[in-house]
Amino acid sequence: MLLPHEKPPLIEGRKPNDRYDLDDESKLQSLNLDPKSKLKLADQYDHYPDCKWAVIEYKSRSLRDGVDQLEETAKRLLNAKGKVDLAILISRRINKAEKHIFKKVGNLLHRKQTKKPVQIRAGKSLIEVQIYYHHEIDRQYKNYKGSLKPWVYK
Repeated sequence: MLLPHEKPPLIEGRKPNDRYDLDDESKLQSLNLDPKSKLKLADQYDHYPDCKWAVIEYKSRSLRDGVDQLEETAKRLLNAKGKVDLAILISRRINKAEKHIFKKVGNLLHRKQTKKPVQIRAGKSLIEVQIYYHHEIDRQYKNYKGSLKPWVYK
């Protein structure tokens, strides 16, 4: 079960309209994923109104493990005929040790050494890993104006 602070980000000003908790065995079965697999999955699989599917990992410790979980989840979902458009990490912060490896540029996770976004493989394509801090998502929800972008009807 997700904790109250584990809210998915708003993408293009919209909340997901379907959320699958990947710790829930019945949700895994509904997605044709093997609940008995020993491989670690991301925490959530969400569908956004404009037909974007996101794998989401809520991390408090290792971003590197989170990236691995996102990639493994994307691979398993694609093998089960699912779709993955977005890979999202949500964290309180980047820990001290990983600040030497990663940095946040906008909402993308970058490798410091290469100065390029971290990507996961999703079938034949590569997806850039987005990162949001809890306080950023809290601010999104505080300013949430409904399903339409606030600037549509000015």
